[in-house]
Amino acid sequence: MVHNVLFDPPIPEGHHINLGNDTIVDTLATIYNPRLFRNLFRVYFTFLLVQYILIYACVPLEDIENRPAICVITCMYTLVMFVINAALLPLCSSTIPTLVSLRCSFVSFVMELIGLVLHITSVVQCLNAGEMFQIERERGHTSTIKTRVDTYIIVFHVLAMCFAALATASVFCLFVICSRALEFINGKVDRRVIKRNKIYEGINSSIEAFVEGQKDYYLV
Repeated sequence: MVHNVLFDPPIPEGHHINLGNDTIVDTLATIYNPRLFRNLFRVYFTFLLVQYILIYACVPLEDIENRPAICVITCMYTLVMFVINAALLPLCSSTIPTLVSLRCSFVSFVMELIGLVLHITSVVQCLNAGEMFQIERERGHTSTIKTRVDTYIIVFHVLAMCFAALATASVFCLFVICSRALEFINGKVDRRVIKRNKIYEGINSSIEAFVEGQKDYYLV
């Protein structure tokens, strides 16, 4: 079972890490900064949850007059993004970075970046929309009550935009750490394989030289 840096307890100190192909490192610190990696995942997970919570603050159930349609679209996208990124999180947070975790981190980064662009667009549209009103219809009456809510809408969309920016930055940092760690692992494994192949080639050349020497001996 793959160890997870976010959900599993930390690997004890002194426990050797097997990278495959008989390549072993003493500690995770050889590959990346474990504390930074773990804390970044916790921060990103927190920002992801906050984005999900802010969906319900940004989209009231009542009708809003003069609210830009992009606001609702952004909130719906954020909901879909949260479901996908939450599902990818266990794959992204593998203690030993893999190609799968790198790809999942990249997908999460792209989705967060798209969400950030939508949030920025929503804030700009809200600022240019002017007054927005919440429409309330009383039971048994045909009249409606209008309550101005543009300040409420703008404030929560600005908050959502800020947390989207923080989430995008944190998942990008995770992607960079994962990619560099994977480059280190692949380089170390490749060097080990090359060294092992050179040993095999040396043994084979020695055997071939010995066989050729024996042939020359018997020919004499």
